[in-house]
Amino acid sequence: MTENIVKKLIKSKSGLRIVSAKDEHRSPFIIQEPQWVPDKEITNCTNCSVKFGFTTRKHHCRRCGQIFCNDCCESKVELLRMCFVDPVRMCLNCESLTRKENKFFQKDLKLLTNGAIFLFRGQSQNSSNSIPDQLIRCKLSLDHRYLLFDGKEIIEPLDLNDIFSLKVQKDKISESNTLLEMEYGDNKLMRLVAAIDGPEKKNGINWITAFQEAYTMLERLNEEQVA
Repeated sequence: MTENIVKKLIKSKSGLRIVSAKDEHRSPFIIQEPQWVPDKEITNCTNCSVKFGFTTRKHHCRRCGQIFCNDCCESKVELLRMCFVDPVRMCLNCESLTRKENKFFQKDLKLLTNGAIFLFRGQSQNSSNSIPDQLIRCKLSLDHRYLLFDGKEIIEPLDLNDIFSLKVQKDKISESNTLLEMEYGDNKLMRLVAAIDGPEKKNGINWITAFQEAYTMLERLNEEQVA
């Protein structure tokens, strides 16, 4: 696994995109451009049903590929989840969803890749191969595919695809997310505790919240692919 991610510039009918040069380095949070609905198949706006004509032109949403009138598809928004260089045209529904996702790409991913310090507790479910409790730095790899750990013990990178269960526990007093529990691989259990007082504890709490959002996003994407 490498942290050197090479990018390339590609051009599509929707605009310029900067993507990973190799598929194995592509972020799991990135989605592909949709197939555009052919113009000849649609006579009315997908949203408001206005009939298209000489003065009412057809516009494709770059997020969903559906066809809308200008009023229902006039906004141009950054589409970070498709790696577009410039803002692209979007329908009203996709605009709302994309603005929420952009917060994740602009703030949460940066926090996750910077990492945070936790009290690490990890072992097999049968406790036969435990790792001593220790302070470690956990961060998301630059390709967003692995959790990386820096501590006294050698802890192998964890592929996000190997995580099959995630739980977050809140502190009873502050209601902050202070413990992240993950089940992965062959009945292995890992706990990351934001247990250090001061700025590092706050950073750990924020990291756990961001990772919970990342995991939820991956779950939704997997469900959409199965459907």
